[in-house]
Amino acid sequence: MRFEKEFSGFPYVFRFRSPSKWTISELEEGYVYFANRNELNDPHDSNPKLVQFTKNTTDLKKFYEFIGSSFPDEESKEDFLKNYTPEKLRDFMTEKIEFYVLHFGVVCFSMHLKNFPLWANYAENSSGLCLQFNVEKDKNLFNNLRPIEYIPEPNQIIYNPNSEKKTLAELFFQKTSDWGFEKELRLLKIHNGRHFFKKEALEKVILGYKSKPEFVEKVRKIVHEKYPETQVFLMKEPTEFDKISLSPL
Repeated sequence: MRFEKEFSGFPYVFRFRSPSKWTISELEEGYVYFANRNELNDPHDSNPKLVQFTKNTTDLKKFYEFIGSSFPDEESKEDFLKNYTPEKLRDFMTEKIEFYVLHFGVVCFSMHLKNFPLWANYAENSSGLCLQFNVEKDKNLFNNLRPIEYIPEPNQIIYNPNSEKKTLAELFFQKTSDWGFEKELRLLKIHNGRHFFKKEALEKVILGYKSKPEFVEKVRKIVHEKYPETQVFLMKEPTEFDKISLSPL
């Protein structure tokens, strides 16, 4: 087995999971769960307080005129123009940014299986598992998969609704350098919750070396029944630095 070729690099991504009922549910039903930003473990990750609506008067006026022209009847348009100025519209949009951000769903992957901090943090100290997906086999789900940009401190995002370059989506693809060890790739959907994947995209399931026998057997049974082309491995307890050995199940 050529480990580096089969367990790292494009087109593979890795999702570390705890030995919980939710992990079993994901396997049984064939989905990944896209969380809203309040469910993420970094308080600065995708924080809507980092978004500032543009104060550029020309851009605000263009946006104001665009909204005004979008109403289906003159009565609604007149009511809008009567109650809002460009500045009031900006204030209203600023108040609603958090509501808007929370509708997005986020799911996180890593570039490598051989990432011991992730086994510890997200697979409950190597008692859970790692799902290895081939992104080429489900281009619909993995469309727009992007790496996280790691920066020294959170950046304020100036949101301009007239710009196609700097969108609110950028908020979800930056984290502080403290999290750089994750080597994270991220998917963003306009709705949080369950998004189903093609069975053939799940190429390998790797169980941690501290997985309990009942969890191993439950996972092995589900995979063999529902994913006939997917390989299952059990990690051996590491004995050498920066090396992982696996046994097929």
